[in-house]
Amino acid sequence: MSQGCVDRLRAQALLQEAGLDALVISEPEGFRYVTGMSQGVAGSFRRAGAGFALIPADPAEPIAVVVGDLNEEAFKHAASGFRVRSHPLWVETARIEEGERAIERAIADDWSASRPSGFKRPATFDLRCAIGELKVLLAQSGLAKARLGFDLDFVPAADWLLIRTALSGAMLLDGSPAFNRLRMVKTPAEIGRLRLGVELAEAGIRELQRSAAENQTARDLGRAFRSGVAHEAAARGVAPPPSWDYISIGPDPWRAGGKLTPGTLVKVDVGCVIDGYSSDSSRNFVFGSPSSAQARFHRLLEQAFDAGLSHVAPGQPLAAVHRAITRVLENGGLSGFSRGHFGHGLGQSLFSEQWPFISADSELLFEAGMVMALEVPIYVTGLGGFNIESQLLLTETGVEDMNTLPRQLLSLPAVPNA
Repeated sequence: MSQGCVDRLRAQALLQEAGLDALVISEPEGFRYVTGMSQGVAGSFRRAGAGFALIPADPAEPIAVVVGDLNEEAFKHAASGFRVRSHPLWVETARIEEGERAIERAIADDWSASRPSGFKRPATFDLRCAIGELKVLLAQSGLAKARLGFDLDFVPAADWLLIRTALSGAMLLDGSPAFNRLRMVKTPAEIGRLRLGVELAEAGIRELQRSAAENQTARDLGRAFRSGVAHEAAARGVAPPPSWDYISIGPDPWRAGGKLTPGTLVKVDVGCVIDGYSSDSSRNFVFGSPSSAQARFHRLLEQAFDAGLSHVAPGQPLAAVHRAITRVLENGGLSGFSRGHFGHGLGQSLFSEQWPFISADSELLFEAGMVMALEVPIYVTGLGGFNIESQLLLTETGVEDMNTLPRQLLSLPAVPNA
């Protein structure tokens, strides 16, 4: 049975700190994080109302959910312990039993018994109907006039205007900061997904290393990466996951078309997506032997990475990592270097980057249970793209690097194509 990933006691503390009585989440990825279930096809429109997940601050009150009627039965079957209401989607459905009646008559009888008079389906879904069901759940939870935090990082402005009008009896506030902090610390199940993702991705990188050959393109290396991922997934008895790759070859990190030739620089930034959780790792290679300039520059990036890593620990501010990396790069000769962030959170998301960010102005403190990508990227047209990136798990006593591949500049086998 699906339960979602919400730590109700942590949620209670964060909501009390934010002055909220409940969170109302409508982002598709946030909804899945809360419930463990998808909003279904309606979530593809990425508008508020495809589904709502209500998290009361009081952990004794169950999480409540609004879903489209197409998904209601599956949700109730797969999810456990939630209050559930539904609203009509555009998809027409019926339920009949085999018998002597004509199919048309049986369908009409089902609709007559199960639908209110004048029932009409909307073009997609009607936010007003979804809010109506949310109001029922709020009343059942004693939250009709409560302080409600919505995920305003997601809700479109036009939808927000309608929501505010329809829920005028409650105080509606921005719940995104509290929700982001809730998602920041991962459950063991989330950590397991991210760990599997990085292990499969590293298997893909190893296959890319093994099979690299002269005149191959970034597309060829991407195919080798995906082949390695698929082989490792099969060995573990799991389905090959979706994956992504940002691979650059040669002196122009932004233009496709480079080919492997002796001395060519290669940046491999990749990830595998496990149940919506994307890993994120990057390593740099040279086809053949590196030049002295390439090796020297990469060692500077390694030193910067190590300096940042030394500040990653529970209780330390994220900004300290940014300052440490920037200091090493500037002292190493990159006067004026400016990078907005040196890493980010990982979690249930459309993108591999999720709040929080390791930025110069982030005084947020690292906490045990966070999974962060620490990265030192720089893109130099005329030399190539570089990115040293590892996936880190904050523990009670320090930090674990989930990656096992060396962070040094490595050589790819210089084997000509047959």
